[in-house]
Amino acid sequence: MADCTNCGTWNPDDKDVCWRCQTKLPRVEEKKPKRKPAVFFGLPAWTWIIVVLLFLAPMFSQCLSAPAG
Repeated sequence: MADCTNCGTWNPDDKDVCWRCQTKLPRVEEKKPKRKPAVFFGLPAWTWIIVVLLFLAPMFSQCLSAPAG
């Protein structure tokens, strides 16, 4: 925790007020760590989804356009 804003005295993290001057200490909000994007074999997940769709699209178009006979 930071020093007291009133007297500049260091206070431990578990204290709500300064031990010397009894001034309420500001709460330090913990920063959330940034989430890393999903990566498979060096490429982001969205890239793999596009690759799979580009691979499957011609296969499905051939199956759907095949003659019924």
